[in-house]
Amino acid sequence: MPPRPDVSAERKNQILEAARRVFARRGFYKARMDDIAKEANLSKGALYWYFRGKDAILQALVDKTFNLIMRDLVRTAADHERPVPERLRQIARSAEESVGIFEAAMPFIHEIYALATRTGPVRTAMQGYYHRYKAVLANLLAEGMTRGELRPHDPETMAVAFIVQFEGLLLLWVVSPQDFDLHAHWQPMAEFFIQSMLPEALHSGK
Repeated sequence: MPPRPDVSAERKNQILEAARRVFARRGFYKARMDDIAKEANLSKGALYWYFRGKDAILQALVDKTFNLIMRDLVRTAADHERPVPERLRQIARSAEESVGIFEAAMPFIHEIYALATRTGPVRTAMQGYYHRYKAVLANLLAEGMTRGELRPHDPETMAVAFIVQFEGLLLLWVVSPQDFDLHAHWQPMAEFFIQSMLPEALHSGK
């Protein structure tokens, strides 16, 4: 017999998607558990059965989102048949696509950044995510240098440079979208970074 579906996991996903919509409309601070329960078509008591409160829902939502991003990153980095510069381009595209998860909830992004500056579960989750992201990216860059596909340099420093470019642009886009368009600027920025890392022979097209 096929395994029975995990109803608990399905219900949690239902709640998280409902919470995402509520946070998008009302913002995290103004949203209430009653709002999320109504959006998810659940009683408030049933909602508390799965999550202790709004902070727990937010932490689960952040974890779910970042785990999806990390899954794609790890899969791309592990595709050793492809040249490293090609994999970096794929990672750049995936980073831009990941923004779509929160793009319809721009005020919510502001609040996530604010919460990440304070001690708490959101800060802890994001620190863990960036630590893993940097490690995977540094290993990929080191692989490219070993294979002669990238210039020799400190892989961790270059991983930080790549991440800072994207996160810096994302923050500026959130704050001032009329001046900083992530979708217009990120891919050219990523390509400039990749081109700057290519060995001279590849860079010149020889």
